[in-house]
Amino acid sequence: MTIKILLKGQLIIAIMILNSFLCSDGCAAETNHPILVLASNAHFGSYIGEILKAEGFAEFEILPFTNNKISLKYLKDFDIIILAETISGSMQAGMLGRYVKEGGNLISVIPDKKMKKVLGVVEGDGSFNNGYFLVDTNAEIGKGITSKSIQLHTKVDKYLLDGGKKIATFLSDRINATQFPAIVMNKYYKGHAIGFLYNLPENIVYTRQGNFKNAAMEMDGIPGIRAMDMFTDGWVDPSNNIVNPADEQMRLFGHCIERMSAYTKPLPRFWYFPDTLQCLVTLTNDGEYKSEEDFRPQFRDIESKGAKMALYVLRTDQVSRMYVDSLASKGNEVSGHPDDTKEATHPTWRNMNNALEEKTAVLNQRFGIFKMRTVVNHWFVWCGTREDGSTDFAAQAKLELKHNVEMDINYAHYDNNSTQAHFLGPMGMNQGNFTGSGLAMKFADKEGVILDIFQVLNNVYDQQYMENKDSVGFYECFKGLMDRSLNDEVYSLITIKSHNDEYFFSRTPLLKMLDYANEKQVPVWTPDKLLDFLKVKEEAVFTNIKYFNNHFSFQIRSSLAFKNGLTCMVPYLYNGKKTNKITVNRTDSPYSVKLIKGVKYALVTIKPGATYDIVVNYN
Repeated sequence: MTIKILLKGQLIIAIMILNSFLCSDGCAAETNHPILVLASNAHFGSYIGEILKAEGFAEFEILPFTNNKISLKYLKDFDIIILAETISGSMQAGMLGRYVKEGGNLISVIPDKKMKKVLGVVEGDGSFNNGYFLVDTNAEIGKGITSKSIQLHTKVDKYLLDGGKKIATFLSDRINATQFPAIVMNKYYKGHAIGFLYNLPENIVYTRQGNFKNAAMEMDGIPGIRAMDMFTDGWVDPSNNIVNPADEQMRLFGHCIERMSAYTKPLPRFWYFPDTLQCLVTLTNDGEYKSEEDFRPQFRDIESKGAKMALYVLRTDQVSRMYVDSLASKGNEVSGHPDDTKEATHPTWRNMNNALEEKTAVLNQRFGIFKMRTVVNHWFVWCGTREDGSTDFAAQAKLELKHNVEMDINYAHYDNNSTQAHFLGPMGMNQGNFTGSGLAMKFADKEGVILDIFQVLNNVYDQQYMENKDSVGFYECFKGLMDRSLNDEVYSLITIKSHNDEYFFSRTPLLKMLDYANEKQVPVWTPDKLLDFLKVKEEAVFTNIKYFNNHFSFQIRSSLAFKNGLTCMVPYLYNGKKTNKITVNRTDSPYSVKLIKGVKYALVTIKPGATYDIVVNYN
């Protein structure tokens, strides 16, 4: 009997593998996407797609559970299902439960009481808000993740274990643990399930973008409504800024996906930065009321270090077309510095729209710049109201998107003279990122709709340090971010602001920063070049992912060319076997091996803008 069952199992496996190799691109999910995300915009569910892209998983399909394609048969085409929306009824719960029961792999990133049996938990008593959770770093999934407690900005329902295994624990504050699990893993009949018992995508958005309840409100005592007003009243735990807690949650989520892929087949990922860089720097200059004669010495200094810089022009009448063309020809960026400071204390949609419209028009007329791809507003003025007057913490991003802006850099570390002291966190070596993230990701509005505009934090801001007469701290802030990114796996994009009218202060520490970047072989780009890379990474996809007889094959499809490379990561170990060869388009390819956040990967770099067939041999 045992032999017959084994033979039958082998026959079924053989047929499945044969079908996967014969199936064309028009077949089921095997040839296209091994991951299905069940999500709608409600509760920020769709934002899980943005998290997957940020973590380099470019092999997923996203659909609402109400889509007429969804059936048990359809679900079984996927190796992993990510549940990112609330289940509407017992039929959907039964379908998902049966998917797992019959061998499927489920990751729930939004708690749903209908899935408690599958997740191995039972309901506890009550709920709480704005606590913390702590990851078990001894668990396989928790290896490489921070041992610090991570702040929550979401409501948490209490659950108790009922057969599931705890991966993380809720804390009532930064220190005191509760009995309630925050993340669980469970074997359910033939399948496996992992449950985040808090709303992961919502918590990422709120950590990065701030408290939506404070939109359009003056909260920090610094004149003018800014995005930073939404990080007051304890929204930021400064002790966590140096670990990027939003990113740590996303990496933990990535570990969960890779743990589930161990039951099916390996999955490739894209690395965060160009080539195999572990950090990247961008440099900007708000021109304010200065002229091109003032800018020339600063640009000469920057260019002497091999760096590039963006100039955000306020007074366009002080700059000539010839000078702008000269800057652009050398790889620098010129964009606008919209000014709505006349209503800084109460910015409205209408006037901010006019400021963006006028700046776009004058850049086009005077310099032939047809749109502001990246933007910084004068005084970082942030409109928190929509056209109808309703509040939305992403209203400014929506306005900019309306004017074809693709990257916003208005979140900046500036909290001098606040009524809440240095509420964004300490200065100097331990400053960190108050948004909890070192990555550029897209905004979401208050309804959970993803906006096609990137949010970038200006984390090394000259005025913060100039007003404190702290040139040493200005440099050490930069060095701390870079050292943690290069040495401690706290990967961060570093954005430096160097106002021309404050160059008397920033020149010495800035040139020291550029020397340090050169020493560490970290390039200094303009924001628009970073934007080009982000679009390349976002557009590239993995298809035709197959695993058979220790051979792991997939295709990278990329149509956007770019000078720098795009690096693909694959598990170095799979089913107890090591990577011993990688071929790219049937030719042996060099690869490196690197331990990243507790997981060992083999890395191979390709040139974007083409299609590549990759085969990884495990032996």
